[in-house]
Amino acid sequence: MWKQPVSILLVDDRAENLTALEALLGDLGLAMVKALSGNDALRLALKQNFALVLMDVQMPEMDGFETAELMRANPKTRHIPIIFVTAGMKDLSYQFKGYDAGAVDYLLKPLEPAILRSKVRVFCELHVQRCVLEEREATLEALVAERTAILVRTAENLLESEERYRNAFELAAVGIAHVALDGQLVRVNVSMCDALGYAPGELQKLALRDITHGDDQDLDKEQVQQLLAGKSTTYEMEKRFLRKNGSIVWGHMAVALARGESGEPIHYITVFENITARKQLEQQLRQSQKMEAIGQLAGGIAHDFNNLLSVIIGYGNLAQMKMDADDPLKCNLDQIVAAAEKAAQLTKGLLAFSRKQEMKQQPVELNGLIESVTKILKRVIGEDIQLETSFHEGTLFINGDSGQIDQVLMNLATNARDAMPDGGKFTVSTDLQEIEDSFITMHGFGKPGTYALINVSDSGKGMDQHTLQNIFDPFFTTKEVGKGTGLGMSIVYGIVTQHNGYIKVYSEPEIGTTFRLYLPLIETAEVEEAKLSPALPRGGTETILLAEDDQAIRDMEVSILQDFGYLVMVARDGQEAVDIFRENRGSIDLVLLDMIMPKKNGSEACREIRMLAPQVKVLFISGYTADLIQEKGLLEKGVELVIKPVSPPDLARKVRELLDG
Repeated sequence: MWKQPVSILLVDDRAENLTALEALLGDLGLAMVKALSGNDALRLALKQNFALVLMDVQMPEMDGFETAELMRANPKTRHIPIIFVTAGMKDLSYQFKGYDAGAVDYLLKPLEPAILRSKVRVFCELHVQRCVLEEREATLEALVAERTAILVRTAENLLESEERYRNAFELAAVGIAHVALDGQLVRVNVSMCDALGYAPGELQKLALRDITHGDDQDLDKEQVQQLLAGKSTTYEMEKRFLRKNGSIVWGHMAVALARGESGEPIHYITVFENITARKQLEQQLRQSQKMEAIGQLAGGIAHDFNNLLSVIIGYGNLAQMKMDADDPLKCNLDQIVAAAEKAAQLTKGLLAFSRKQEMKQQPVELNGLIESVTKILKRVIGEDIQLETSFHEGTLFINGDSGQIDQVLMNLATNARDAMPDGGKFTVSTDLQEIEDSFITMHGFGKPGTYALINVSDSGKGMDQHTLQNIFDPFFTTKEVGKGTGLGMSIVYGIVTQHNGYIKVYSEPEIGTTFRLYLPLIETAEVEEAKLSPALPRGGTETILLAEDDQAIRDMEVSILQDFGYLVMVARDGQEAVDIFRENRGSIDLVLLDMIMPKKNGSEACREIRMLAPQVKVLFISGYTADLIQEKGLLEKGVELVIKPVSPPDLARKVRELLDG
């Protein structure tokens, strides 16, 4: 029960009029605040929560119309109902002007006390209802029974006056419906219609089951029986409803049973609150937590795994560079390096799925990229499945990582193949999609802009609702043990999200599945500014101090740098790096530091070295993920970072770039 005093604001430039209003309303138990001008009214309305504003129209400086418009324009005051008090109407347009300004009613002077008091009571009661509903958000569990009783009791009490009840019913911020015992909607208010996208006349032709989601039809069957049997007076629950356009609306229902004088059931009174936005936020939070869990796992293994791959790829590349083209072992070595690079790509995929891998994005033309990968897709899906492609007639440039987009397509192709064991059709097409506010409202996702759309469809066995709801969850799979990791679609989700895109899936059992990927389009100017692939780096004769605690990595990096002509000094930890630099500071041109080392980490060593020589050039190299390094504050400002595994040409190119910079 709302116990705080209800306040109303009285606005008139004449003090005697305010005194008269106070006298007429003095016994209603209201806190009345007076304002002698429109400016005073605006100031007071921003400081205090009023149930109603009674305002004179004709006032100097700022009249009632202007004051009402300013109140409606401010989010803090737009909800306050305004009743204009005036001595007369010039004409009908004058009255409409007041409604346009935001008034809900007019009262003509001289005031009829009974009408004035009746209307003030109605709006004050509406204010109490709104306050109770808002308070429920903060104390949901504790006030459920009390709030329901207040709403039902208020609705029953308002039946004593049809006019008063009609105002409360229609102006309520929540949906209210009278439902016949057979489920037919007898009466609905505007809020109910707005939430479900119907006009009042349309909604009242339907039954409650017509607007209830099929899976939720019988959720409250037991509660309804208890109401009819008199075992309970109210019940509450959350259900899914269907808008006129077919979209789903989540609603919180508070239901009571209205009875006649002899106790016979008349109809149900249903109070409906739209909680769709809250449900969407809960779903996003659950997804985020699941993604974070696997992200932590991926980040944990990345460092050691990347160190091992650095050794394999580094020595493999060095051997390739020194091997003759006709060497009989070159083919075997190429396969070893290719397999290691695929392993590195797998690590990147896991980290991209968890949004912890900083991808090297550049302008990519989607039509060309998809066309180039079709041969691989054909091998993935097999001969029994027909592959069809259809491309948008214009170019579609996005800012992306082509390797990651390839992986998305291959993961989707793999899923499609498994869904069509007896063959079928696999289709990949591209198009242009404008996302506007209307699109966002209808589909529940997106930001306004122009997007490249990739449609990936199959004619397979499709998915049920349970599978659709969990398809992007880490480790969720419908395949037999040993035939799927449950990471494929999670990786797809992560890659698309990291490209600032969106992915939606549509599927029906025994009909097929369609994935729609929305990736932001970039301007032609951005494409033209993209850099060409760098040439083979040149070496040098400068001196480099290398600090790395892993011997295999250290030996490999020394070999790379020496092969490019550099003189290398070696340290096994951060402290040794500082000591060597102190003794040789005049001859060292660049310091290459591992990020995590014994005694002193790379960041600590860098700070001490720069105290000795502030202008020295430093390059960090690490197998840890970029976000982990940032979180721990290990990356010094203005220092470059290379993530393992890194190929010899890329390492040499970065070293040369810093030395020449």
